[in-house]
Amino acid sequence: MDILTIVLASVAGILIGLLVTNSKKYDYTNIKFLTVEDFQKNMRKGQLIDIQKKDEFEKDKIKGARNFKPSHLSGKYSKLRKDQSVYLYCKNGSNSKKLAKKMIKNGHQTIFVLDGGLNALQK
Repeated sequence: MDILTIVLASVAGILIGLLVTNSKKYDYTNIKFLTVEDFQKNMRKGQLIDIQKKDEFEKDKIKGARNFKPSHLSGKYSKLRKDQSVYLYCKNGSNSKKLAKKMIKNGHQTIFVLDGGLNALQK
């Protein structure tokens, strides 16, 4: 074997190793979509988070919920404990679903999403 073959084989091995370690799959089974009844029954067992805009939160919220911007929760410096369950809601449920995936990617263990958001709660 000549030196060029050895170098190319080494570089190929390193690149394959990097691809394998960077193609991490996330377990989205830790995101649970709860009915209004199940959400209300269990929401005090974890961190209750509202991701509506501040003015919407002031008008309409679940008592005891904390209000955060999604950007404060989805990054690796999330303001929430990652070892505790998160009960997450927004106005209609769509933003909560998207944010839950980002939170799982950043190490949160279990996210419970109010299916249909506050709109479902008010029906």
